[in-house]
Amino acid sequence: MKKAITTLFFILFIISCSQKDTTAEKTKEANSNLDKNTVFSFDVNNLKTGCDYDSELVCTINSAVKCTLNPLFKECEKIKDRLPAFVFMQDETLQRPTFQSYKINKLTPREDGAIEVYTQSTCNGNWFGLCNGNIVYVMKSIDSKWYIKDMYALEF
Repeated sequence: MKKAITTLFFILFIISCSQKDTTAEKTKEANSNLDKNTVFSFDVNNLKTGCDYDSELVCTINSAVKCTLNPLFKECEKIKDRLPAFVFMQDETLQRPTFQSYKINKLTPREDGAIEVYTQSTCNGNWFGLCNGNIVYVMKSIDSKWYIKDMYALEF
């Protein structure tokens, strides 16, 4: 019994270490593909499908912004499972923006294997307070695809 418990502990230790290494690798890879001086801008009247940027992480955030501006945009249905459900809420009182831009400031790995992407964002609406100011995207890579688990605003 003692050997079984020791073996189980050892296996769990190896798994937890490998998950942290994967998160660190994903963060390093994502950081290497980012130009932190780039400002991404979107207007509801000029949304284009696809992504021209060489970073799956950035492309996922770009898609989230497009779906924030217009949840009925044609590429939103394809990625609905990769974004928080509240992005697709339909309610006139949400004050969705028609314009939004953002710049990535930093990436921070989390203990749970996710990455926090800190952005500085500007928009012309309110939308839960998640498009103006310091917005953080909590992202997780699953099967080589980035998912936005959550979004929140920080006040400084």
